[in-house]
Amino acid sequence: MHSWTPRIAEVSRRLRSRADAILGAVWFMPQGGLPALAARAACMGRVPGPVAAALFAPQHPERVSAAVDDAWRDHDPGDLLQARLAGATAYLAGALGDEPAGVERAVAILRPVVEGAPTAGHPVYAGLRSLPWPGSPLGDLWRACDMIRERRGGSHLNAWTAAGLQAVEIQLLTERWRSTTNPGSTTAEQLGYSADEITDALAALRDRGLVDGDGALTADGREYREGIERVTDLQEADLVEALDGDVDELFELMAPWARAVVAAAGRIAR
Repeated sequence: MHSWTPRIAEVSRRLRSRADAILGAVWFMPQGGLPALAARAACMGRVPGPVAAALFAPQHPERVSAAVDDAWRDHDPGDLLQARLAGATAYLAGALGDEPAGVERAVAILRPVVEGAPTAGHPVYAGLRSLPWPGSPLGDLWRACDMIRERRGGSHLNAWTAAGLQAVEIQLLTERWRSTTNPGSTTAEQLGYSADEITDALAALRDRGLVDGDGALTADGREYREGIERVTDLQEADLVEALDGDVDELFELMAPWARAVVAAAGRIAR
């Protein structure tokens, strides 16, 4: 049994940040009609739209469900997995080169970490674990980053649902928690929530003392949201423990790649 520590929080959050940026190749790459939500769900097979919606919260469930069900009418999960991998690795090659220095070492560190964490309560991560490794340096790096992101995403979902929050509520809290100013509800709107849904959710959060009359986080709201992140961190303790003494080396390798992937978004044709 693990207990939360600042070290677990620091390493698990930095690991997710580095991996998320490299995984970002899948967001920046030319889409070519690829149905992104179904491609993300494809590691679990042809799951019904409502199942994907339950796992991809806090995105609006109706939007996710409709997009995934619509994609299955024209696409096979295996084909989507191949297209997603091919597009992401091609983007990475454009940003980093075919075999950036240190990539094999990074994969050697990451593989036992992502292969050994518990899968219970983490179905998307478990789906990725069931897939064969791509077998190329960039493909394996990208797959490991996908697994890191989906595992922490599952941990976060577990944390906020256990706290009794609805999907739109955690999204609104997170927008405010990540910003020193009140960001409004731009991200919630982008995820498909209507003005009425956002208004009702803010009212519920206000009734609980988590936001004030202007919709900004209260001190209690900030501590509440940070508590959810700590619960998320704690579920990632096995990954932190598995990294052991390789943490600094791994982060030094991943940091410039993460920056390069984001920077390439403006020069690699979409």
